[in-house]
Amino acid sequence: MALDSMTERFEVTTELQRELVDDPATFGTLRPGLESEPAVYMESVHYLKKVVAGAPNPRPVWFFDPEQQGEGLNDVGTHLVDLAQWTLFPEQAIDYRNDIRVLRAQRWPTLIPRAEFRSVTREDFPAFLSPHVKGDALEYFCNTLVSYTLRGNHVTLDAIWDWEPPPGTGDTHYAYYRGSRSKVEIRQGAAEQHRPELYVVPNAAAEKAAVLAAVQKKIASIQSQYPGVAVADRGAEIRITIPDALRVGHEEHFAQVTQRFLRYVRDRRTLPAWERPNMLAKYYVTTEGTRLARQAAPQPAPRRAPQ
Repeated sequence: MALDSMTERFEVTTELQRELVDDPATFGTLRPGLESEPAVYMESVHYLKKVVAGAPNPRPVWFFDPEQQGEGLNDVGTHLVDLAQWTLFPEQAIDYRNDIRVLRAQRWPTLIPRAEFRSVTREDFPAFLSPHVKGDALEYFCNTLVSYTLRGNHVTLDAIWDWEPPPGTGDTHYAYYRGSRSKVEIRQGAAEQHRPELYVVPNAAAEKAAVLAAVQKKIASIQSQYPGVAVADRGAEIRITIPDALRVGHEEHFAQVTQRFLRYVRDRRTLPAWERPNMLAKYYVTTEGTRLARQAAPQPAPRRAPQ
């Protein structure tokens, strides 16, 4: 049995985003979008240098070799692709041969000075990285953007690895889905104190009251699953307030994934039939996206997430 550890499915903001996107009264129907204005956009930023207890978290030198570690899309990108199909088409099998068309991809490096490389590996650049060393810095191709269609709907995913987070910040996740009634959006910028928060943004002021009522009704209906989640009217947009008790850490997500996996091992009949084809679809997007990105000249992608 093959099953991926898709920890982001257990993040409360993504769970609630899925609930609201699946609610026609709140979201409407998915807008197919364009490549320049996709129906779905996600931007995930991670950091190569993380300081834990006052010291840089060590990484092995092979982590910085795309031939061994893969590129950004092959790592973080797997979670983003999974979230798109898991949110848009709950419990439905995706056929990558018919449902997905990868349009384009681009990649670009994060430059790592020699001294910074030493600070996290405790070693100098090894010989196998010499083709990627330019001057006194390593060109690490760990950033990839991919644009594709999923059942005719435009999706753009941007997986980014910067070097070091600004003080008081960390990894960030930005994601929106565009519907005919509203946009359902996760933000994690300064306005959110760098914590993921969920918003519903009505498309028109005239629809605000109806969308607000729909959100309130939906959130009330899932209180048994998400106790304490509430709705805050913020004028032009609606914020979903989430109690700290529901915000479990990333390590806890691994425990949740493991518990579900062991349940499937004990009784394989409980493994949903859509998991296998959707895993194939996910890796089709990430591998084809990486292939197309490697064919194109390196070019950074503009960032859309609020800072």
